[in-house]
Amino acid sequence: MTGGSYVDQLVVRMHSYAHERFDAALFETGGDPHRPPVFLAEHATSNLLLPPDADLALSVVKMVPLAARHRWFRSMKSSQALTQSVFGALATTGHLVALRAVTAECGRSAFTETPNQLDMTLEQDVSWLGEPRPTSIDVCFESPQYRVAVECKLSESVFGACSRPRLPRDNPSYCGGTYTVQHGRRTRCALTEIGVRYWQHAPAVFTWNPDIDHSPCPLASTYQLVRNVLAATVRQDHVDTASGHALIIYDERNPAFWPGGDARSAYDAVCNALRHPGLLRTVSWQRVIDQLSAAGDLRWLVDGLEAKYALTNSATLLPETAGGVPGRQLPGPAKPRDRDDRSRDR
Repeated sequence: MTGGSYVDQLVVRMHSYAHERFDAALFETGGDPHRPPVFLAEHATSNLLLPPDADLALSVVKMVPLAARHRWFRSMKSSQALTQSVFGALATTGHLVALRAVTAECGRSAFTETPNQLDMTLEQDVSWLGEPRPTSIDVCFESPQYRVAVECKLSESVFGACSRPRLPRDNPSYCGGTYTVQHGRRTRCALTEIGVRYWQHAPAVFTWNPDIDHSPCPLASTYQLVRNVLAATVRQDHVDTASGHALIIYDERNPAFWPGGDARSAYDAVCNALRHPGLLRTVSWQRVIDQLSAAGDLRWLVDGLEAKYALTNSATLLPETAGGVPGRQLPGPAKPRDRDDRSRDR
C-alpha cells in the first residue's frame, strides 16, 4: 500500500479486513470511507481478536467489563480493543512470560523481568491520587513491591491533556492553561483545589517547582503521562520511585511519535523533567509482536494483528519526511480468507 497519510493507510487496511472477514450487516451503515469501520453495538465484541478456543475467547472478553469499554470501543481504530486483544490473549494462554524479553527504547526492561509473577489487570482504576472520578490504567502489572502502569496507543496523535482549560469560563474549576492562582482559588492548580494530589507528589518525581508560577502549566499537554508516572510510583500516599514505572506502547509508524511529533514532544518534556531516569519508558507494538512471534501457539494473534492493523514485528521504510525523519509504510491489503473461516472472528 502506498500513498496517503499513516491514518489513511490504516483505515484502508481496516476496511479491507472488515470486507474480507465480516458480513456488512455487523457494521454501522452510511459510514465515511475515510473513517474506520465501526461495529454495531450488539456486535462490539467482534472488534476483538480472540483465540480459536471458545473458552479462552470468553475469558478474554470478560477481562474488561462492558461498562469499562470506551466510547469508541466499537471502532476498528480503538486502541482499547487492540490492548484487550493482545494482553487478554497473553494472560489467558499463559504467555505473559514472553514479555520479560521485551526491552524498552531506553534499554531497560519494558515490563520487568518477571511479568508473569505480577497480577495483570486491564482498565485498573486508580484510587490513590485523590481524583473525584478515578480514571484507569490501560494495563496494570502489580505486586506488593512493584507496579507497571501501561498506556497503549495506536493512531492517537497526542496524549490526554488536562480537562480544566476546556471547561466553560464561568465554571469555578476553569483554568486558562497556566499554573497560577485563578478565579479566587487558594492554590495554583484547579485540581489541587478539589483534592487531587498530582502536585502534592510531583516534586518527588519531577523538577518542576510547585511553589512558583508556570506559564504554560507543565501538565497542560503532559497530563496523561504525568498521571501515569504517579499512578505507577505512588504508594500509601507517598512516592517510591523504586517501586514502579510507566510504559507507553505505540505504533512506530505513527508520525506523532517521531522526533518533533506532538506525542513524542510531550514524552520528551516529561522525561527531561524526571528526577530519576527510567520512570517513563516507551516500546513499540512492533517490538512486542517480535516476542509474540516466537510463540508458535500465538500464530492466530500474530496473523490477526497483521491482517487487521498491518502490525508486524518489522515495518517497511517510507520515504523521508520533509524534516528528514524516516517514516513507516503499511504493508498491502489483508489477505482474504475463505468465507467458511470467518466465523472465528465474530
